[in-house]
Amino acid sequence: MAAPPRLRAAVAGATGYIGIQCVEMLARHPHVELVRLLARTHAGRRFSEVVPGSRVDLQLDPGLDVDGVDLVLAALPHTVAASHARGWMASGAVVVDMSADFRLRDARTWSQWYRLDHPDPELCASAVYALPELPGSSLTDASLLAIPGCYPTAALLACVPALSAGLVEPDLVVDAKSGVSGSGRSPTMGVHFAEVNESVHAYGVDGHRHKAEMLQELRLVAGGEVQLTFVPHLVPMTRGILATAYLRPRPGVTASDIEAAYAEFCDGHPCLRLDPQPPATKSVTATNVAALHAGWQDGRAVITCAIDNLVKGAGGQGLQALNLRFGYPETAGLQLEASWP
Repeated sequence: MAAPPRLRAAVAGATGYIGIQCVEMLARHPHVELVRLLARTHAGRRFSEVVPGSRVDLQLDPGLDVDGVDLVLAALPHTVAASHARGWMASGAVVVDMSADFRLRDARTWSQWYRLDHPDPELCASAVYALPELPGSSLTDASLLAIPGCYPTAALLACVPALSAGLVEPDLVVDAKSGVSGSGRSPTMGVHFAEVNESVHAYGVDGHRHKAEMLQELRLVAGGEVQLTFVPHLVPMTRGILATAYLRPRPGVTASDIEAAYAEFCDGHPCLRLDPQPPATKSVTATNVAALHAGWQDGRAVITCAIDNLVKGAGGQGLQALNLRFGYPETAGLQLEASWP
């Protein structure tokens, strides 16, 4: 389907951290007109009144009515987008969902991990998992785009190049650390300043729900079974994810083979960068770049990946996916350079 001259876009959940990121990027997108902002909590106020420093002056509307738009970016709690996606698509909109509602193709697996009944299980199989750098990824003509989670984005980019090239055994270990914005904007005890400042802790050690999404995609890439040990950590910073993957090379594979595979992988994708040293999260803050480094220690590949969890891990990846879906330049509206420090 050919793209209209300018897409009319709505953001649902516009005042959460991911929704804010989507609004600000869409407002600067050369091929998008931002026409509807939906936010129940702050309905009736101007976006710029709710988000300090914003120049977006649209009024925030209640409800989830999006008639008359070409595109809906949904940054909503789990199950909310799934309850409305069918109606949005019936009105002619392409849906870009930032929640986990459609990341798993099997609704029964989704229910096992999220401990909820899926509101529209039939739609799960028709959604496209929208990590553009995955081998064979095609977003053309998709009506429902499922944006990967922030942890899976970093973990998959760290593992897929070596796994898809057949260079490593399908037994992977990923250690990942995230800033507190990944928990959302609503205040909870788990992200209270006094609880997280000057402290780091692991969680989801018995199985984080994002693991299901990682395994789904890793098994497709490997063409068979994959074992994954994934442990996330919360660190006292606002933005960023750093994932470190420990991969066991197949016999005869060298450090040079691993580095060459990651160099080739990054060369084909404008939002990837291969660094000569392990990247810092600050080097990608506020950008849609995933920075990778291919290292080696005592016969194992050690791969690091740094992303901004709200951009490449959420809203920016949503824009990257919609650009590909509608035939725009892949990086349209996206920032690719960070300020340092």
